[in-house]
Amino acid sequence: YNVHDYMSANYDFDIENKRISQLAKYDLLNLRKVPELDIFAETVCLITDSPGSLVAVMERELQTIQSCVLLNIETVVRKNTMCQFAVNSKEMLLIEDTLLDQRALDNEMLMQGKIRFYVSVPLIDAEGYVLATICAVDFKPKTLSQDQINSLHKLASAVTKLLTSRKIDIYAEFFFE
Repeated sequence: YNVHDYMSANYDFDIENKRISQLAKYDLLNLRKVPELDIFAETVCLITDSPGSLVAVMERELQTIQSCVLLNIETVVRKNTMCQFAVNSKEMLLIEDTLLDQRALDNEMLMQGKIRFYVSVPLIDAEGYVLATICAVDFKPKTLSQDQINSLHKLASAVTKLLTSRKIDIYAEFFFE
């Protein structure tokens, strides 16, 4: 693997350009905090029994944070995120103990923050593009039950619907102003 695999030989610029177009279509580029998402970030903490979580959109070079619990951040350079792996693979990334995962060991933010548990679920639209992620962090290693994993996937689906409904709102504002 390559920590910066979004810039490696495996990186598909065409797919990434289409993914970025989807973000624009849903008006998700350069998006800042979205208070309506706070309940979802809090629910991620409840599902995973973790103190920290976030909902974040992955842009080409930056991850923008729309909602977070415990963490006080607005943006993170993409190559410094763990969410990049969930975005690239379109699959949940579950790291039960960050000290046993090379991707996590290579991530300064996780190591400096003493984060020991990490999970990220991609938010995938109907066309198959990853728009964002929900993730949780903890200061101690842990495992998740299948019920917790299923609940995270259901929550990811709900957040995706909310984010993609922004397009409908944009079009409605255009036609009804």
